[in-house]
Amino acid sequence: DRTERLTVTVLMSDVRGYSGIAEHTDPSVLAGQLRTHRAEMNAAILDEGGTVMQYAGDAVMAVFGAPFPQDDHADRALRAARAMHRRQAVVDAAWSEEGLAAFGLGIGLSTGEVAAALLGSDERLEYTVVGDTVNLAQRLQDAARPAGTIVLAETTVAVVRGFFNATAAT
Repeated sequence: DRTERLTVTVLMSDVRGYSGIAEHTDPSVLAGQLRTHRAEMNAAILDEGGTVMQYAGDAVMAVFGAPFPQDDHADRALRAARAMHRRQAVVDAAWSEEGLAAFGLGIGLSTGEVAAALLGSDERLEYTVVGDTVNLAQRLQDAARPAGTIVLAETTVAVVRGFFNATAAT
């Protein structure tokens, strides 16, 4: 019954064209691709101290700054997003050799206040974050086109510490 108000950065990613891929791929092969994809995305997020909140099909939702506060949550989220693209590119190259479809990603990042709580029912609870910051991350992810794009909320850009000056060319 406890809810915490936290300032965090929410990351949402989605595979571009997944429905079309699913239409033309054997379900057991697709399951293997999703397993590999999720493992790589999970590693990129955990390497930066993020928390994977949920997987929904080909989508990933993560938060930086919860459940444990991080002063540099926006920087961590942006580094994780870039690592997610790099890791997926390596996986896509291997899949190409096997004749499998690539998973191009769109990623949205939003920084702001959320409510963090255990939500659900008596039978199933999950730790999650809710609020407009989460909704905005999802909308930004949807706008992150073409594949390979990361879209940041103004609030995220405002708190990223020198990232753009230091890495604009990479």
